[in-house]
Amino acid sequence: MSRRCSSALVAMAMFISATGELRAAAPATAESLLQAADDTRAFEKEGVIRVRATVEGAGEPAAVSEVEVFVRDGDRALCVFRDGPLAGRRILMVDEKVWLLLPGTKRAIPMARDHRLLGGSSIADLARLRFAVEFTAHLRPGSEVIEGVPCTVLELKARDRRAAYGSGTLWLGAQDRLPRRAILALPSGRPAKEIHFAGYERTSGRMLLERMEVAHLLPSEHGMRTILEFTGHEDRSLDPDLFDPVRARDLP
Repeated sequence: MSRRCSSALVAMAMFISATGELRAAAPATAESLLQAADDTRAFEKEGVIRVRATVEGAGEPAAVSEVEVFVRDGDRALCVFRDGPLAGRRILMVDEKVWLLLPGTKRAIPMARDHRLLGGSSIADLARLRFAVEFTAHLRPGSEVIEGVPCTVLELKARDRRAAYGSGTLWLGAQDRLPRRAILALPSGRPAKEIHFAGYERTSGRMLLERMEVAHLLPSEHGMRTILEFTGHEDRSLDPDLFDPVRARDLP
C-alpha cells in the first residue's frame, strides 16, 4: 500500500472517530445506564424542585399538594408543602435521619427511618431519587417489553446497607435509554414502590422527566397511588441552615 493511500485511510479513520459517523456505538454498561436514567432529571447537585403531588387512596378523594423540595449533594432534602391539605408541613432528611416539622410547634419530631417511605413523606424521597448515587447494578440477560417498548433490564442493589431501599429492578428503553418502570424493595426484600415514568418533555436538547406514577405496595398503603408532576426547577446554592432541624422551620 502506498504511503499516500495509507495516509488517506488514517485521515478517514480520524474523521470518522471525531464525528461519530460509521462508528459502532460503545456498548452500554450498567453504570452508564444508571447515569442515563439520572440524566432525565432537570437539576444537578443542588437546587429546588417544584412538584405537584396527587395522592390517591382507596375510596378516598384525591389530595393535591404543591411542594418544593430543596436538595443538596444527594443526601439532604427538605420537603416543604406550600399548598393543599398538608400546607405548612416540612419533612427534613439528612443522610438516614428524618424529622417532621409541623406548623405551630417548636421542635422537630424525629421519625423512624422507614416512615420516610410512607404517605406524604415519600414525596421527597421519590423527587430526589438518583439511581447512580444510591445503587449499583448489573444487566439482566435479554430484554423485556414494557408498554410496547423493548427495554434493557437492570437489577439494583443499594450502595449503603442503611439505605431505605435495599434493592430493585429498573427498565430502560433499549434505544433511548429513558427509564420506563422501576420496582424498589426494602432491605428485607419486600416490594415497596412500583414506579411508572409516565411522561417526558424535550428541553434544551434533553429529554426530562415530567411525570411519575407510583403505586405503593406495602400492606399499610394498600390501594394508594401518588402522581408527581415536575412543574419547575432551579439550580442554585442553598443556605446550609435549611438542613438544620432547629433552623429549618424558620426559613422561607
